[in-house]
Amino acid sequence: MGNGMQTETEKEVGKEFEKEFEKIGTENIADRKKEAGAEIEMKTPPEKTGDVIIEGIDIVRTFRMGEVQVRALRGVSVKILHGEFIAIMGPSGSGKTTLLNQLGLLDTPNSGKVIINGIDTSLMSDKEKGKFRLHNLGYVFQDYALLPELNASENVYISLMMQGRSKAEYESAAAEILAAVGLGDRLAQLPSKMSGGQQQRVSIARALAHKPIILFADEPCANLDSQTSKEVLDLFKKFNKEYGQTIVMVTHEDWHAAYTDRVIRLKDGMLE
Repeated sequence: MGNGMQTETEKEVGKEFEKEFEKIGTENIADRKKEAGAEIEMKTPPEKTGDVIIEGIDIVRTFRMGEVQVRALRGVSVKILHGEFIAIMGPSGSGKTTLLNQLGLLDTPNSGKVIINGIDTSLMSDKEKGKFRLHNLGYVFQDYALLPELNASENVYISLMMQGRSKAEYESAAAEILAAVGLGDRLAQLPSKMSGGQQQRVSIARALAHKPIILFADEPCANLDSQTSKEVLDLFKKFNKEYGQTIVMVTHEDWHAAYTDRVIRLKDGMLE
């Protein structure tokens, strides 16, 4: 995207990405409230491993399918510590992704609450949640969710542009994190020219570029072969151990759990 000041094209791309980010981040939220303009006071993550970084309290989530109500979560309470690498596991339909969506503020519970870094998110408006997600949380999806017209570097730094970072800051941060995930030589590569594993690495780089307090990953290896899955999980473990990154990952593979510190198991919407 050239050097110098931000171009009109970059500004327009930023607007388009913001729309895409909001779609990804809120597509499952039901019963939306009116958006408020209040700013969120962002807190820094706890300094010591062992402090509770995220707590779900008696979370209930019910979906209506036609005339039938499906109780996806039935009063689930969990605590996750700063620096933990957590796997959420259970059989199909157990509520794994539903729980991840609650903890990651991608959906709103029917009752119960989620407290992140001491902030009661049930008191936030939708707009406040959007800002909180943008600045504090990172997401990795099984389908990568990359913008096809943007190269690797642009896919990573576009969210930093949305945060108001300078051009020097966001380009430097993108190059640094892409190098950290092994793609330092592919900054200008389009997603269509990458393997699935490389695309997922870009997705991980994007999620980590702004140093989120929590990284959420929903079946990040679902579309990858065993060797590539191992490489992705090795990356997660690296950032968890070397940088103390808190990670909450949904998976259905038992061998994936070996990478984590602890497993939260669900069955029929309840903790096992």
